[in-house]
Amino acid sequence: MIKRQTTINRIFRMSGIGLHTGRTVTLEFLPRREPGIAFVAGGKLIPARYDMVADTRLSTQVAAEGASVATIEHLMAAFYFTGVTNCLVYIDGPEVPIMDGSAWEFYHEIWRAGVYEFPETGVYLKVLRPVESSHGDAWVRVKPLNTLDITMTIEFRPPVGRQRKRVMDVENAVTIINSRTFVLHEEIEAIRKAGLAKGGSLDNAVVIGEDDIINPQGLRYRKELVNHKILDLIGDLFTCGYRILGKVEAHKTGHHLNNLLLREIFADPANYAIY
Repeated sequence: MIKRQTTINRIFRMSGIGLHTGRTVTLEFLPRREPGIAFVAGGKLIPARYDMVADTRLSTQVAAEGASVATIEHLMAAFYFTGVTNCLVYIDGPEVPIMDGSAWEFYHEIWRAGVYEFPETGVYLKVLRPVESSHGDAWVRVKPLNTLDITMTIEFRPPVGRQRKRVMDVENAVTIINSRTFVLHEEIEAIRKAGLAKGGSLDNAVVIGEDDIINPQGLRYRKELVNHKILDLIGDLFTCGYRILGKVEAHKTGHHLNNLLLREIFADPANYAIY
């Protein structure tokens, strides 16, 4: 269990294609003494924080002083799973690269860099009262618990249908880290007309066809799709700047509702405690 603030042991770089822009992007990871994860884009410092979230269409984007960084959720989940609380990430493009569609490559490279521990605490946010955000039949809520316990439900047309997954030992959930983003085949054209998913391919996303998964190798796990929604949720929740302790239940949630949940938590200091 993480008890103190941490950072990476050494500088390293990663490059890849942006899912929505199709551009090659390079990230440079630097140790950071100050609390939190932050990006440097266009010479501007952009905290990877819930109150800096500017767009949640198909990804989570943070922005400050006219600069922005999109598709941060998988990298944020990798920081969560490696236990890194403080890091500075220089980026030379508008979004974090998609890599293989999961958080695995980020996770692996952060572990290779190693983790350095500071004496300071203040890494946990303990939920003290139930909080919820919802829209239509989609919702996400959290209530007090002394660990992070997540139950996610998704519903799509066949062949996905309804999937439910509960993860109680979140810190050791390798199948969550390694599960890829996904899209319905019939939605791809509209997404691209909106100027998004220019870098999407079968190498970095699961595509759900009319009757089956289109990717030649199929799924990595039977519940890979609901696994990935948990991955997104963890990455989004880590933009609170802390490791949340609470029982989280989610149904058809997405980046927008995940961000609203954090805003609801921080709206009243009686909802949480930091330690």
